Amino acid sequence: MAQAHPNASVRYVTLDVFTRERFTGNPLAIVEMPYGGELNQQNKQRIAREFNFSETVFLHPKSSEASQSHRTIDIFTTTEELPFAGHPTIGTLVYLCTGTDSASEQFTLQTKAGPINANASGHTAAASIPHNVRIHKRPVPWQSVMNAQPSLQELEDAYSTPFPLVSIVKGMTFVLVELPLVENLAALTVGGPRVDSIEWDQGWESFTAPYFYAIIAEDEEVRHMALRVRLIEPTCGEDPATGSAASALSAYLALQRGTAGSTYRFSIEQGVEMGRDSEIEVKVTLNDDGKGVQDIVLAGSAVLVSEGTLYL
Repeated sequence: MAQAHPNASVRYVTLDVFTRERFTGNPLAIVEMPYGGELNQQNKQRIAREFNFSETVFLHPKSSEASQSHRTIDIFTTTEELPFAGHPTIGTLVYLCTGTDSASEQFTLQTKAGPINANASGHTAAASIPHNVRIHKRPVPWQSVMNAQPSLQELEDAYSTPFPLVSIVKGMTFVLVELPLVENLAALTVGGPRVDSIEWDQGWESFTAPYFYAIIAEDEEVRHMALRVRLIEPTCGEDPATGSAASALSAYLALQRGTAGSTYRFSIEQGVEMGRDSEIEVKVTLNDDGKGVQDIVLAGSAVLVSEGTLYL
């Protein structure tokens, strides 16, 4: 790490996101960057590795006293910076809302993927997330998924088509693997090989992870679907809650239904099998011809867990 003043320090907090109960959901660290001094990329990456959460947020200072509602964030995993991620967005919004007296606060978060307009109230936030949904031309063969998850071999006869490869934005891509039953999710294992044979569209190479899901219930009349999901990927193990993947899956499922101008709601459970139950809400509105996504709203709750000082 670059040399810092012996007394240099920054404030941090941790939250559990997509939950109202501490020690469940997805942990998040938020590091408040100092006024008049930047943390460089190496500093941020090493701090993210120190926390060892799926993501760490670096919150830039206010540019003025009046700019609390417009903030810039950088999002890091333990190995790289991301353009966007869901649980860091929701967690940061709830943190910014902490201690305010207003019933609801409006915020704009500037990310590498673009601005995010949002509102937060108490422990809950909803964000209109940046999106550039792309269903890649080449889906992922069943055999590639089975190689990464051998327990699924018994389901091989149930599948005749490969799995869609979907990006929510450039840099965040997911293999969407539907399983016939919720019980099939419990058979998945952590620590296996990466899903291979990924062929992105030209210029869309990115972080890619499999997102396994089973449909619990669907009400076509009110356009609502309930799902249980798991995200398992070698570099991060299992993620308790993944807002970007939930958004990609929701957009894909809404597009398959293809009703022009309609809005679909998705209630997604994640982290159950690892004892960190999470609840994610996504609302997807299709454009006027039903072939594209007009808006994606990601919503959830978060609770403050700890706060302290990080010495540099």
